[in-house]
Amino acid sequence: MVRFLLRLIRILGALTPFLLRFLRDRHRFLIVGESRTVPRDQHEQRARRLRDAMLDLGPTFVKIGQVLSTRPDIVPQVYAEEFAVLQDAIPAGPYRDMIPALAEDVGYHSYDDFDPEPIAGGSLAQVYRATYQGEQVVVKVRRPGIKDLIETDLRITRRLIPFALFLAPDRFSFSLRNMADDFERIILEELDFEREARMMEEIRENFAADENETVTIPRVFRDVCSERVLTMEYARGTKVTDLEELEAKGYDPENVAQRVANAYFTMGLEHGVYHGDPHPGNLAVDDGRIVFYDFGMSGRFTPAMQASVINLYLAAVNRDVDAIIDELVALGALDPDADRAAVGHVLELVIDDLEGSGDVNWQQIIDVVVGMLREFPFRIPPDVMLVIRVGSIGEGVLRQLDPEFDILAAAQLFLREHGFLQRATRMKLAEARSDIETSLWALLRLPSKLERELDVRDQERTAIPQKIVQNQRRQTRSIGYAILAAGTFVASGLALSVSQISATVGIVVALGFTILFIHSSRQQRR
Repeated sequence: MVRFLLRLIRILGALTPFLLRFLRDRHRFLIVGESRTVPRDQHEQRARRLRDAMLDLGPTFVKIGQVLSTRPDIVPQVYAEEFAVLQDAIPAGPYRDMIPALAEDVGYHSYDDFDPEPIAGGSLAQVYRATYQGEQVVVKVRRPGIKDLIETDLRITRRLIPFALFLAPDRFSFSLRNMADDFERIILEELDFEREARMMEEIRENFAADENETVTIPRVFRDVCSERVLTMEYARGTKVTDLEELEAKGYDPENVAQRVANAYFTMGLEHGVYHGDPHPGNLAVDDGRIVFYDFGMSGRFTPAMQASVINLYLAAVNRDVDAIIDELVALGALDPDADRAAVGHVLELVIDDLEGSGDVNWQQIIDVVVGMLREFPFRIPPDVMLVIRVGSIGEGVLRQLDPEFDILAAAQLFLREHGFLQRATRMKLAEARSDIETSLWALLRLPSKLERELDVRDQERTAIPQKIVQNQRRQTRSIGYAILAAGTFVASGLALSVSQISATVGIVVALGFTILFIHSSRQQRR
């Protein structure tokens, strides 16, 4: 409890000055008064100070800053840009602090040799070189006490979220509430090195069938892995942004950029499991292959999400605003109760704005879309957030390799070459056929339902003379057959573009309803 209170006091002491400044931006005297306009340079200075405060508060707030850098639905662009440069710039801890995790989890003497000098480090772990069973390996060891610290910080942030929701504008409540839940899951997953090992093995297995051998995923040594220790193959490579060395080794930077992009498209759209941290330190080139490191941030696409992403792309290309809204709701980005007409109007403005721009990039699209949807119950789900992060950071890396690289054009080419566009069209046609067939069967069942309803009405109206009842029944039945005949003819016409068999069956059924209508009308005239 004492630790909790001390940590709470430190967090509040670091963040309260910024909170007061933000409140004064809305009301000059905190709760009353007019809002004030703050110049961009002052926001930039404030963003730098807030970034430094997060860095000083430790790993939880470093991760919060990194997540916020990909959340333009919550923070202004000037803050997102500053948080994007947040790195796990925490000094390396002494090797003796890492020994307990190694000794308790995998056995300190399991390695043939272990270099105590870390080769890399971050807020959550440090990375060492070692030799295991005669092979060179890399060992990632979680920092001691880091999980307890993060769990304490998460308890504090859970208690502060209601205050944040109270103070924040109403339009942010949907995003803030969901981001808090998403962030807790993300950071706890990143602490679990066993999960990272599973993701690495799955992605490595997915690429095992690649005949061109374009990707290298380091092999995991399961015997010396645990929740706190991850041992993997030491995979050499030239840093992907080291242009001079790449060219000296005969690699074409433009070709490397295309290979990196295709690897990400393959992981996300074909395999459904992808590497989520494409900064330059995690990408390399070796013997023509793209080498991926550090799978702490990795994501997973369900088949439904993959289909939604492709459908969203097709809807955007076709300027189908209703379909765009449907896919945003399916992805969990837009509240189903949102005003569709208002959202549709905003999306039309977004499309017009982007079409009027000459050179449109990924980040520009995200900024424009999120900026204009900010007033609606709109949020970025964690998996979509990770995709945005991959796109934003990845585009920056790819443009270092090729300044003219267009990630949207590359995506379009990949979708076309791998048959995704045709597949999405077939899925839409299959959905239409299913809807038509369901409607036809509903029409076929309608006469019996009408008959039962008429029988009930007859019983309720026993006081009405029998001839009047029969006449009303014939009249209602005639109208029902006419509606069924017309509806079935229309449905058959729609089905013709999808399935000739369904259309033929529909026409036969419609003719049957027409004959019944004629017969019923004659009886009524008699």
